[in-house]
Amino acid sequence: MSRLGCFEIPASCVRIVLGTVLGLLSIQVGPALGQVAWESAPRFVEADQAYMERADPARITFANQRYEALYRADPGDWEAAWRVAMTCYFLGDRVAEEKSEQEAFFARGRDVALEASKLNPDCAPCQLLVGINMALYGESVGVVKMIFTLRSIRSHLRRSLELDPHFAEGAAARTLATVDEVVPFFLGGSKKRARKYFEEALAIDPSEPLNYAYFARFLQKRQEFGAALVLTERGLEIPRPSSERVESRAGWDRLERIRAQLKLEIKKSKPPPGRRKKPGQKKRR
Repeated sequence: MSRLGCFEIPASCVRIVLGTVLGLLSIQVGPALGQVAWESAPRFVEADQAYMERADPARITFANQRYEALYRADPGDWEAAWRVAMTCYFLGDRVAEEKSEQEAFFARGRDVALEASKLNPDCAPCQLLVGINMALYGESVGVVKMIFTLRSIRSHLRRSLELDPHFAEGAAARTLATVDEVVPFFLGGSKKRARKYFEEALAIDPSEPLNYAYFARFLQKRQEFGAALVLTERGLEIPRPSSERVESRAGWDRLERIRAQLKLEIKKSKPPPGRRKKPGQKKRR
């Protein structure tokens, strides 16, 4: 339990689970990025290829080490910096097993992305990765830290959304939606605004399974089972992503599980059919 002013806040109410279920980010380096400026430069080719093979812990570790070496060699290289932050996010979220190791990755990702955003304030990946690593670090170290960084988290995510909505398949809108969904109303959360951001993420990239999975989960929690099922079915019409799209593939698989849950919920919520009267049978008084 944490205390903020006159409010006593349960930790479970303000934890922002941004990446521990599906992984909010599905960043593809190279031509798949939203802006030509983010395409893979020759110095990144080897590490970018390793990042594309990030399902293998050894390859994502290599990518991180290579990006770190490039950044240390030139601290003004903001493109290397946001790539460091990108791999720190993935390593902290999916590879690190110890809590202290997770915190270290998220803190490093936050700090490096913040430096990159100062070097280039118009860098959408930099702004996005500040927000996400900051949120995950806050989630990891405690509720109070999370509360006092919410404004900064939102600011960076909104800036990323303004600069390049399409980067990482609408991740900025998707993350803003998740923040508004889980933060209590008295701390600035808004289910109405969350719905708007989920809809925006889906409009930005209707081919990204994560946009369907997060929105469907939101509707499921609100017991809007019919709407959630329609959304889930739409998402599953997309071919299952290739293995190199780790997060998107996990999102697609999650949609299958959500669909099964929704069908069960809808079945349970239907009233039992009434008994049919036999021909000529009178009603009982």
